[in-house]
Amino acid sequence: MKIKLSSKLFNLLINFIKKNKDCSQELSEKDKVILKLQKLSGGDLKIDFHENNGLQVFICGRLSDMKEINESSVLDYLEENKAIFGLSESINNFVVINMEKDQLGYTKFTVNQLINGSIVSGKELVLHFDENGIIKSIVGSVVNGIRSVTYLEDSNITEQDAIEIAKSQFNYVSLRFKPRVDKQVVIMNNMAHEVYKVNIQYSEPEIANWDILIEVSSGMVLDTISNIRYDGPATGSGIAVDGSIKTLNLYLSLNSYQMIDTSKPMSGSIKTYTAENQSIEPGIIVENSTNSFITEKFKAPVSAHYYTGVVYDFYKDLFNRDSIDNKGMNIISTTHYGNAYNNAFWDGNQMVYGDGDGREFTYLSGGLDIIGHELTHGVTDYTANLNYKDQSGALNESISDVFGILVKTYYKYDVRSGGDWAFDATDWVIGEEVYTPNISGDALRSLANPKLYDQPDHMSGYVNTNSDNGGVHINSGIPNKAAYLILQSIGCSKTAMIYYRALTNYLTSNSDFIAARNALIQSASDLYGSSSEEVNVVSNAFDSVGIIAISDAYEPNNMISQAYLITSGNIYSSYISSSNDIDYYKFFANNENKISIKLTNLPKDYDLYLYDSNGTLLAKSKKIFTFSESIRYVAKYTGIYYILVKGYNGVYSTSKKYNLKVTFQ
Repeated sequence: MKIKLSSKLFNLLINFIKKNKDCSQELSEKDKVILKLQKLSGGDLKIDFHENNGLQVFICGRLSDMKEINESSVLDYLEENKAIFGLSESINNFVVINMEKDQLGYTKFTVNQLINGSIVSGKELVLHFDENGIIKSIVGSVVNGIRSVTYLEDSNITEQDAIEIAKSQFNYVSLRFKPRVDKQVVIMNNMAHEVYKVNIQYSEPEIANWDILIEVSSGMVLDTISNIRYDGPATGSGIAVDGSIKTLNLYLSLNSYQMIDTSKPMSGSIKTYTAENQSIEPGIIVENSTNSFITEKFKAPVSAHYYTGVVYDFYKDLFNRDSIDNKGMNIISTTHYGNAYNNAFWDGNQMVYGDGDGREFTYLSGGLDIIGHELTHGVTDYTANLNYKDQSGALNESISDVFGILVKTYYKYDVRSGGDWAFDATDWVIGEEVYTPNISGDALRSLANPKLYDQPDHMSGYVNTNSDNGGVHINSGIPNKAAYLILQSIGCSKTAMIYYRALTNYLTSNSDFIAARNALIQSASDLYGSSSEEVNVVSNAFDSVGIIAISDAYEPNNMISQAYLITSGNIYSSYISSSNDIDYYKFFANNENKISIKLTNLPKDYDLYLYDSNGTLLAKSKKIFTFSESIRYVAKYTGIYYILVKGYNGVYSTSKKYNLKVTFQ
């Protein structure tokens, strides 16, 4: 729900204040902040607020005068303007957790929301200062309307209690690391719960990396989350999986040539291990008595080792990124994992590759796009840290697919040595080198045509499911198709720059598809100008897959406390944009005023309600299956009244606005 407040709307708001002095105190604190920002931006303010597991926030424009670029300026600014996020209580504040500069000279601050002094999981904002100390954008997610933490019991458990509870949830041989514990607040069912987040990692009987959320008063396990990023697997000097000869960077220790690459400009190194067909990690370092790795057992390690170096070079060459964490961390791969194991994954610390069963998959380290995909999960962990669930998780998968194929084509067309980074539609599939080795032309996914592999390519086909972490490998087809359309129009190089800037600057852990649209458009604007072809291409691509920018100046108004103030005689046009979207409005009427409410231009069957200031239902439109609704009512008191608009049985439309008009006299 993107707002570009026009000068017409701005003047309307100003005139409303001037002409309605008696009601001006009814103008919400949020509206006052928007008016202030509109003045600062000179009419060029873009806002997108929408509800999706909290309030998704995107604000862009000149958002401040010049300030010192420091932590205090950030926190003071958020406190001064917190009403725009629907925050009013002193318990709702923020803490700065990171500051960094980007290649365009912007300074990025990441802040976490706090409730009662505890960090709220997944609720963070990112603020960007330009080189002059002017805040230019705010993106992220916050929770509002929750005043306090809900405790399930009157007692408390200790951190050690939480560790023991977490350990008891699993059967394992031994832990890889000492459990890590963080105390935080999580939002579930519109309630805030304080939890211990306990991280448990083990290697047997299988590799696992779990976060267990344990409520601090009762010891109840509220959620168990896997940090393993699975995907449809992959396949790697010596002879690689595809039979080609690869030049390997090795390490000679005494008389042993080891798969340790120290040639990269990083503090760590690239290390490749073998699990020798056991379910362990990392296993033992791959080594040989000569520097020639030409036997069958070396094919998978050769591919993994070589292609991991290709991925490192891609991120270093294009974005000056120093390894996965941008701090030179070791990049570790384990090959020959398990027995005929048909998968590959990023486990939160390293890469793991199975050998495949020879029918569904061959050696999974044989696909450069798979290795690029999985290592990009690691980059995402250290940047946007997208939650691996629902739309955020599907976006996580999509970004890995996009960069997986960008890495593959960057290598295929020898761009590093001056080759032309060509766009070829046949390149835009994932896993064709390793999936069904006996079937030519098969793949795991297609960005050009997601439907080939049972993925939707438009929001009309979005799959609501509890499996696969909310369909992360299914619904990723929708943003994948948008990415393909962008690539088709502006090519690989510009697309790579836009996507990387969005990932590292504008996406946060709870970002959904609309947030991705906003992030990519803003990144294109930063790089190529707000009126550029690149901005139009990104916008049109997301339009084409049904991820629509819904212009709605009245959101968020999904709760009665967020009701938007309206006046008599004006028409208000808005969307019911999802099955969960409802719209509240409020107006001031005098006792015995004759109130007339009309809801017209309906795309589907919508319902219309009138409530008093206590939230008690006064009237409801009685029309059935019509394209207009109406209510007539005589005011029984002087004060605030509320209107509710909602879709019958969850119907909605993102393509057609309804019109609401209220008159009273």
